[in-house]
Amino acid sequence: MLQSAARGGVPRCAAPPTMTAKPAIALAAVAASSLLALGLARAQGAAPGEDLSRIWPGLALDQLTPAQRETLAKVAEDEFCYCGCPHTLAGCLREHGACRHAKRMNALAARLAAAGLTRLEILKVLTEYYASFDRQKRATLDVKAFGPPLGNPEAPVTIVEFSDFTCPYCRQLRARLEAFVEARRDRVRLFFKPFPIASHPRAMEAAEAAEWARDRGLFWKMHDAIFEGPQAPDDDSLAAAAQRLGGNPQDLRAALETRRNRARIQASQAEARAAGLPGTPTLYLNGRRFTLPEYSDAALEFALQDEEEWVKNKGWAKD
Repeated sequence: MLQSAARGGVPRCAAPPTMTAKPAIALAAVAASSLLALGLARAQGAAPGEDLSRIWPGLALDQLTPAQRETLAKVAEDEFCYCGCPHTLAGCLREHGACRHAKRMNALAARLAAAGLTRLEILKVLTEYYASFDRQKRATLDVKAFGPPLGNPEAPVTIVEFSDFTCPYCRQLRARLEAFVEARRDRVRLFFKPFPIASHPRAMEAAEAAEWARDRGLFWKMHDAIFEGPQAPDDDSLAAAAQRLGGNPQDLRAALETRRNRARIQASQAEARAAGLPGTPTLYLNGRRFTLPEYSDAALEFALQDEEEWVKNKGWAKD
């Protein structure tokens, strides 16, 4: 089942049968991404004690409509700063000018307002995002059988991507996500885990071919070949890719016929369902599900910075 970009959710193929799609709208990703990037850069310069109305221009409010500014103001009065202080976000901005957590949270809220989300939708996204850092909400994901990772194997942050080779949204994300990791390879490593959607033709066979290649040290090459090939690859195209990459095409055909790697794939699917996967693609940062509304570089960088702070300080750093 296809699911386009939803309020509070990224575009993905829904995972049947227990997950349901949310009402779909398109997010203004480009405008929102530039707002967050500019907002984070400028917000760092806010002086302690500045009035809220003087801090907000540093968050590029010229990119918000009057209605979106009003939405942001209401969110700031309703939400509490995630730093743990006993103040609303607006109160923290007013009373604790040195609190960088409040500025980051406000920049994120402004990004969501720019994307057209309502006050309640923004509050829901913020609640889900910051709640995801709770250790009890983090999934324990097995990556030992799903290497090697893209990026530095010793990087402190692990992204696990559950993906379907035949999912159009996975195909859209692939190049952007890999470029993001390559540019930050000493900060983050990426593991690909299969979650073929049952209703997608040839999804399981594509995943089986990739796992066959993984056992032969050819995973990322086969991963690229499958994503760059037909959306529903037949045995011939998979065997041709195996031969082109230096593998044994007849052995691949035998693996597909005997379903040699299916148990590993089904274990990956079961793990993903237990972790609350809503569809493909879904990312987990050190077991924390990525819940922001889109997969832009700005959103991924925002989540990565937060995860790095969490890892370094074993929680949020004290302001």
